Amino acid sequence: MKFLSKIKKFFVNTIVIGLLSLVLFEFLYRNSAIDFYNTETSHLNSEADLEKSSVDFLVFGDSFSATAKEINYIEKIKQDHPKVSIVNVSVPGIGVRQVNTFAKAKIKKHQPKAIIYQIYVGNDLIDVNHLWSMEAFSLARNVYWEASDYFLSLSYLNHKASAFSPRVNSRAYTMATDVFSVDYYDQRTKRFLNFDSSYLTNMLSLQAPFKTRYDEWLSYMQTFLETVSKDIPVYLVWIPHCAQVNDYYIDNLNSLGATFKDKAAVQEVNYLFFTQATKDLKVYSNVTQINPLSIFQVNDTFENRLYFANDPHINNNGNVVLSDFLQSEIIFEK
Repeated sequence: MKFLSKIKKFFVNTIVIGLLSLVLFEFLYRNSAIDFYNTETSHLNSEADLEKSSVDFLVFGDSFSATAKEINYIEKIKQDHPKVSIVNVSVPGIGVRQVNTFAKAKIKKHQPKAIIYQIYVGNDLIDVNHLWSMEAFSLARNVYWEASDYFLSLSYLNHKASAFSPRVNSRAYTMATDVFSVDYYDQRTKRFLNFDSSYLTNMLSLQAPFKTRYDEWLSYMQTFLETVSKDIPVYLVWIPHCAQVNDYYIDNLNSLGATFKDKAAVQEVNYLFFTQATKDLKVYSNVTQINPLSIFQVNDTFENRLYFANDPHINNNGNVVLSDFLQSEIIFEK
């Protein structure tokens, strides 16, 4: 009995210590006590730009802006404007809630003259409040997604641990494959479609349960914008989901189990998520909304696809088109 009592005490103490450690780590993470994403920032920027007391542009975003430098649209802009200082603090897998943990510190450090904030309509509403379904997802995934809505630091730990996951190599192969395949397609997209085959339509049109998620997202976006001085221009760049671009991607997603009741509505340039946000954020006079969807629709062809065949991220062609479009919308050099 004493042995069992000791084992019980050991497990209780381990759980208590683990929870206290997590709470402490969460406090440090939310308050950006250290630069948790220093490695990612160093990889995307030159030491010279990082050491400048003030830069021309500071870029916040997720994996669309933190992709490999050889195809990254921000890197292409840098190459076209070598005299312009741009610091890219984008991080794969994060959303506005994580950005808000370090935005103030980054703005204070880099003193930008302008800010680019990249939005991805494909999952930004899910990032503020993860999906949950005992029928569609495993118990472990449900527990992780639910817990990470309260403990943001868990997403950071998962991001760091993903570097050791075999899925990283699998995803790299997926993105290098030019022919669509149900077997090779992005697993995260498959999970979302398994949860709700119409989730893309519902998200773009802010149908339940995404209207509530939009309200949360808007609140966090307002928090971000409140950290920026009103004399600093902020460009919100809306990356469209591939299904919004043309029927090629919709047909591929249909093969994965997606359903689209109204394809024309999905491909509408002024979709509700974008227009509602534009309306709700109009109070911020320093904010400019940039929607490249129509440009993507014109430039995505059979000979020149802008997205990977088996991944919803934009490929090198897409990054070129996005780079050129932003340079037509934003003055990078005076």
